[in-house]
Amino acid sequence: MPPEESENPPVESNAAVDTTQPSPAYPAKSVSLHTVERLSVYRRMLDELSHDGVEYIHSHELAALVGVTPAQLRRDLASFGSFGNIARGYNVYQMGQTISRIIGTDKLQTVALFGLGDLGRALLSYRGFEERGFHIAVVFDINQEKIGRVFAGRRCHGLDDIETLVPDFEIRIAILSSRPEGLQFVVDRAAAAGVRSFLNFVPKRLTTPHGCFVEYVDISAKLEKLSFLSQHRARQE
Repeated sequence: MPPEESENPPVESNAAVDTTQPSPAYPAKSVSLHTVERLSVYRRMLDELSHDGVEYIHSHELAALVGVTPAQLRRDLASFGSFGNIARGYNVYQMGQTISRIIGTDKLQTVALFGLGDLGRALLSYRGFEERGFHIAVVFDINQEKIGRVFAGRRCHGLDDIETLVPDFEIRIAILSSRPEGLQFVVDRAAAAGVRSFLNFVPKRLTTPHGCFVEYVDISAKLEKLSFLSQHRARQE
């Protein structure tokens, strides 16, 4: 067992029985967004391990696989209760299921997509969303040639249907892949209809009402970062 096992409050219990289910469903105190992001990474790795037939794993082993310290991993999980025992470690499958319940992806969530350009159609056809617990159920666009047509099994709707379809499908999350022009207006209407979180692929900063969240995905920025790193490494070599 690594030295830090005894230096930090363990998530793995000393109990002889397996306690893979956390005692509280939600933490007693607020959890940082960084912790939530790491939970998603843990869940993805646990899914891979379960697929490979791994039944149990210790905290220091899982931490090494995802690139965090064992102490950090245990702190992240400690907010949600006890997940395993020292003798066998974490039950991989059950722990993955528990994290899914914590982050709300144990049940399929309906999502709206705004924008059916090249990127929008690619996102609509991407099966990885369903594997992670998200289903794009409703699609919107402003192009009259697309409205009423079916794309990847979903009918495209105009913006006038936002106030009807968002509540009907109980949509709380929307993906934005349209043009920057008029995007703020779309977000305002969607938020007023009940959408609370936006995944934004559009290179435009947005403002949202209190209680709403925006996560920005800038693919070009990631490429620029990789460009810098590759050139910097080349100069070093």
